[in-house]
Amino acid sequence: MKTKTTIKTGMAIILLSMLSVPAFSQIRFGVKADVGLNNPSFSSDALKVENMTSYSIGPSIEAMFLPLGVGTLGIEASLLYNDNRMTIARLSGEGTAADRDVSNRYLILPVNAKLKFGTGMLPLRLYAAAGPYAGYLIQGDEIDLGQTADQIKAKEFQAGVNLGLGFEVFNMIQVGVNYRVQLTDNYSMDEPDWGDPLNGKSEIWSITGAIYF
Repeated sequence: MKTKTTIKTGMAIILLSMLSVPAFSQIRFGVKADVGLNNPSFSSDALKVENMTSYSIGPSIEAMFLPLGVGTLGIEASLLYNDNRMTIARLSGEGTAADRDVSNRYLILPVNAKLKFGTGMLPLRLYAAAGPYAGYLIQGDEIDLGQTADQIKAKEFQAGVNLGLGFEVFNMIQVGVNYRVQLTDNYSMDEPDWGDPLNGKSEIWSITGAIYF
C-alpha cells in the first residue's frame, strides 16, 4: 500500500511539473538511468562498510520553455528506482559474524532546473542541471551481524541536491556526470557506535544517461 502511494505521489509531481510550464514549451518523455562511480569504504571501532554500489533507472520528462541569450532554460523531473548495495562486517563486540551484503531500494524523485547550450552547426548541445531530490524507501535489508545490530534500520526518507553536467547528441541521447549531495542520514539506530560509518552524509558521483523522444 505504501509503495502504491509513493508511486502515485511521484507521478503527481511529474504531472504537475508538466502542467506548470507554458504551452509553447518543448515537452519530451524518455528513460533515464545512472550508475555510481565512487566505491567508498567506511569503518569505525565497531563496523566496517565497503564495496558500496548504486544504480537508478526510470521514466523522465523534460520541458524546455524559456529561450535565453546563451541557451534554453527548462525543467527535468524523473521517477527513478534506485538500488544501493554494500558489504558490512562487524569488527568488535561479543561474538563474530561473517560479511554480509545489504541492499536498500528507493524511489528517487529528482526535479532539476536545466539549461542547454548550443554548439553551432554540430548535432551537439551541452547542458547543466541542478535541483533537489527526495527518496522513499520501498525495501530495505536489515543489518543483522550480532545481537545489537538488529537496531540498525534504513530510514524511509532521504533528501538532497543534484548538480549535473553533460551533452546531448542528435536531439535525443544525453550523457553526463551527476554530483549528488545527500542532506539526510541513511540509517537510524540506538547504538551510537554504529553511527559513523553508516550515517555520514554521502556525496555520490555518478554517470547518467537518458533517451528522450
